[in-house]
Amino acid sequence: MEFPFKDFSLKKLFGPKEGAGVLGLDIGSSSIKVIQLRKDKERAVLETYGEIAIGPYAGMEVGRAAKPADEKIIEALKDLLREANVKAKEAAVAVPLRSSFVTVISIPFIEGKDVAEMIKLEARRYVPVPISEVVLDWWIFPEDKISENADVQPDGAKKKFSKVLLVAIHKDVISQYRDIVTKAGLAVDSFELESFSMLRSSIRRETAPVAVIDFGASSTKIAIVDFGIMKSSYAVGKGAQDLTLALSSSLGVDFRRAEDMKREIGLSDLPEHKEVVSVMEPILEYIFSEIGSVIKDYQRKNAQVVSRIIITGGGSLLKGITGFAVKRLSMEVSPADPFSKTEYPAFLEKVLKGAGPNFSIALGLALKKLQ
Repeated sequence: MEFPFKDFSLKKLFGPKEGAGVLGLDIGSSSIKVIQLRKDKERAVLETYGEIAIGPYAGMEVGRAAKPADEKIIEALKDLLREANVKAKEAAVAVPLRSSFVTVISIPFIEGKDVAEMIKLEARRYVPVPISEVVLDWWIFPEDKISENADVQPDGAKKKFSKVLLVAIHKDVISQYRDIVTKAGLAVDSFELESFSMLRSSIRRETAPVAVIDFGASSTKIAIVDFGIMKSSYAVGKGAQDLTLALSSSLGVDFRRAEDMKREIGLSDLPEHKEVVSVMEPILEYIFSEIGSVIKDYQRKNAQVVSRIIITGGGSLLKGITGFAVKRLSMEVSPADPFSKTEYPAFLEKVLKGAGPNFSIALGLALKKLQ
């Protein structure tokens, strides 16, 4: 089997104490990522991190999105925990956006314990499966975001409504992830939708709406955030792996060679790289056209301007992707720097800046556990 590790372990530098750290776990479509942090005087200190490719556990190449049997994922996770010298015993676990239902609903503004019951009742109108089959979570927008209905009540007052971000995750998905993590030797501390984890590590205090693009292996997700609240989310069914597959097919090379070409050449403007770039550009054009439509739709419906874009995920490491996004979207675009929210040895700064976007979800989960 091809060696699947991307060895980013910091065990020799930090020597984490038994049970001292908190763990974020991201089981993605092409790899599994872990981050272990500890708190030191209100600071998040990086203890260890690591990544392992899933493809080889399904008889496929490193970098390929794969769906191996749960037993193989458990095997991969055990290998990663051992290689990264993880000492934490409980993990916060990411749930993929594709396995959830997310929407914004409005409910009559009320205070007290009846809010939860009203949200559950209203959710039945939106969630496309029986409520008994899902786990519900929600976030009520701050009071200054409460809108007023135009309908005037008999007493002359306008009826207020609260906006609620509603998340529904199928219980079978939760059960599957819990089983995998438990059999790998960890206890599940909590679950969180991957988008929330990604946002926690990728953005800071923003005074205007921003769009965060998670350029993954099999899909590209976009979330629009206003004052820390995710107002809109959307997934495009193409990602970084599609670029590799297109290169492999068009240039007649195997997947591994195509992956190397993608990483080494990227969106180079050198004449000798024109053929490689021309293969990838149509896919990127489609992805960013979809992203542009989502942003324009949000701006039209909310009468707000999205101030800038932050790009993260493994696909954001493609050379030239930031400049490409700027040209296609005519907006400020910057790469995420998740590890900037942690402390680590100075000599690792270049390595972590390069690897950071790939770990945004796992890091966001660990940061949540520290809070």
